[in-house]
Amino acid sequence: MNVLLPLVRSLCTVAALSAPLAASAGPSLLVNGSFEANVIAANSWSVLPSLTGWQGVPNIELRRQNAGLAQDGLQFVELDTFNNSGMRQDVATATGQHYTLSWYYSPRINLAAASNPIEVYWNDVLVTTNGGTGVGSNAHQWQLFSFDVIGTGGLDSLRFAAIGTSDSLGGSLDNVALVAVAAVPEPGALALVLAALGGLGLAGRRSKR
Repeated sequence: MNVLLPLVRSLCTVAALSAPLAASAGPSLLVNGSFEANVIAANSWSVLPSLTGWQGVPNIELRRQNAGLAQDGLQFVELDTFNNSGMRQDVATATGQHYTLSWYYSPRINLAAASNPIEVYWNDVLVTTNGGTGVGSNAHQWQLFSFDVIGTGGLDSLRFAAIGTSDSLGGSLDNVALVAVAAVPEPGALALVLAALGGLGLAGRRSKR
């Protein structure tokens, strides 16, 4: 037992050092990412200056089972209210932490591609542009988009902006999420764990002899 004790202590120390590196990613940091918090009547739509967690730029069009169905829940957002519009949310992040930013986008049903584009910004830097045609479709064509973004350690800004034909009809968004990326243990830490386990097994065999 005296032979094993130092190795057990060593293994516990390595495990403790490695644990933060393998921490769970956890839930989304965004508030109201599926736009279900502000309930409106079924088969309706409403233009609002803001939603729970989101600020309109200058306003946001919320839809519930109207001109398509949501990807998650019952409600989704269309970013072309009376003209091209947008929305933003500021979220606290950790310095240098990587996050997976994801969302679902669909062009509006039976709407030409020129009216559907939406730009996505992280801290006012363009991440990507979504677009596509809805002509000939009778349902939303939800597509998942996912990008890696890095936190600054302060309040970081996520913004979506319609940039197509400003005709009060445009692309739709739903199920927006921002999740911290779980770090992978460094190779050196893994090697230490394996070495400690090997030493523990060897010491066990010697003690039996």
